[in-house]
Amino acid sequence: MYTVFLGCYTHQNTAQDAEKAEGIYRLLIDDKGKLTERTLAARQVSPSYFYMTGDKKLLFAVTESPEEKGKIDAYQVDPETTALTLVSERTAAGAGLCHVTMDPSEKNLVVTCYDEATIQTYPVRDGQITPMFSLRHHMGSGPVLDRQEAAHAHSVVFTPEGKYAVVCDLGMDMLLVYTLNEDTGKLHRMTKLNFKAPAGTGPRHMVFSPDGRFAYVACELSSEILVLSYHHETGFALIEKVSTLNPEYGLSRNYPAAIRITGDGRFVYVSNRGEDTIACFAVNPENGRISLSSSASTRGWYPRDFILTRDEKLLIAANQLSDNLVIYERDSNSGLLSLTDEQAMPQKPIALWEY
Repeated sequence: MYTVFLGCYTHQNTAQDAEKAEGIYRLLIDDKGKLTERTLAARQVSPSYFYMTGDKKLLFAVTESPEEKGKIDAYQVDPETTALTLVSERTAAGAGLCHVTMDPSEKNLVVTCYDEATIQTYPVRDGQITPMFSLRHHMGSGPVLDRQEAAHAHSVVFTPEGKYAVVCDLGMDMLLVYTLNEDTGKLHRMTKLNFKAPAGTGPRHMVFSPDGRFAYVACELSSEILVLSYHHETGFALIEKVSTLNPEYGLSRNYPAAIRITGDGRFVYVSNRGEDTIACFAVNPENGRISLSSSASTRGWYPRDFILTRDEKLLIAANQLSDNLVIYERDSNSGLLSLTDEQAMPQKPIALWEY
């Protein structure tokens, strides 16, 4: 049995037929990939991203409502029932929080604010979110005038050796690199390691290969994956750009969102909002290059987030604009996805995290 937490936008509820969203839901999925239960786990305004500690005791959620400043909530997870209890809350500096993670020591939350183009750190002490300790603001723009009029920080990922925090900035076409003092939460710029992405690509999310030699960046504005080499002393270098789309799709609008890599490093998956697919790429382990091997329809519109279960037997995707969840069984040898279930969800499902 799999337990998965689902976050839904509550500020975008409309008059359509789907159930009005109230926040965070708990999903139970059986070993055959069938959804068996859905319950409301916590009422929260527009939870946009999750992070759970390695010991599974705390689930953090950030909010993205444009009508108020963002909030960071910490929930204690009951180990027997997986029920959520709010234990700490902190109002952030700015609205539009779109990502949250922690440093490798799990002493500090690192929060990304898209609207204000800031990265913020909040030390966590005994399960409590303490006041913000550090904030870094990005300034810049790109050639896509309606999306890159200013910097837009979108996500943070730590490098495999744990030395650096790398920020994907969609508005600047940049990967910006920082060190983080684990004891204090202070961020320091490592400008010499910054990577300038090709103009107009719009880096959104990224993953590293398990061996730490390569990075894969999902580019929202160009529908591409950037394949990069990585070294902790010299930073990043571009190996290739690969379209996330099937050739038959053409040049219609498409916006990649989430990107995941398997634990063996053999496959990279990315969600296409527009083509409405989960694309699977086979990885060459020698040089990091990738090639499209298969593509699965998400049977809905705008798959914003998806996850691989920890055993990587299932892939679960949420369609933001058609209010449905799809579950696939994954073939570990070929990477192929086979649909096992499709279920209606409350309006605007956008974030997933497995317990």
